[in-house]
Amino acid sequence: MAVSTSLTPQSISNTVTSLYDSRSLCLRPGQAVPQQSDYLWHIEKGLVRTLTWNEEGDLVTLGLWGAGDSVGRLLSEITPFQIECLSPVEVKPLPLAGQDLGVVMRSHLRYMEELFSIISYKRAPQRLLRFLDWLGDRFGRHVDQGRILDLGLTHQLMAEITGITRVTATRLLNEFEREGKLMRLPKQQMLLQFNSGHPDRVTSMARHRAKGKRNA
Repeated sequence: MAVSTSLTPQSISNTVTSLYDSRSLCLRPGQAVPQQSDYLWHIEKGLVRTLTWNEEGDLVTLGLWGAGDSVGRLLSEITPFQIECLSPVEVKPLPLAGQDLGVVMRSHLRYMEELFSIISYKRAPQRLLRFLDWLGDRFGRHVDQGRILDLGLTHQLMAEITGITRVTATRLLNEFEREGKLMRLPKQQMLLQFNSGHPDRVTSMARHRAKGKRNA
């Protein structure tokens, strides 16, 4: 039987065999999700990141995952490996059949490749702006004015993920706000105001892929 090529969180949720009947595990920001070798964790709410670190202790973010995604040690061969909560998180254990695991792995590869392609940009402004655009596509809530991000990401964390300093991240975010590309909202929310009429509009990964197909 062919594996489905639709890799949205909702479609992945529909392909899983079943969720254990055990209670959800609730974790606080900064806590690590327990690593299990025989099942994944299905994220009911909240935001986590998968990460590793080198011998100097520098952290490397492998991916960002939210409600509807599945995470776990089964999906990575990297050592060391950790799943860190970036917000209050609720997860449930998730057993998977072989085909279902393949679909989840394809989804992980897709989002990790997109993230790594973003941080490969040499110029810090372009890198951070594309990262924000990617977050908007992945986790944003669409409104008439743009996309609202309600992830609570700190400047330090955004800097860490994109490979720039916290001072640079803060300076660039202030510049983006002055240029009308974003608006700060209460409770660490952010309104991304990229729109078709903006001369410096950032091309999202989804639109970039579509353009590539047309030009092929």
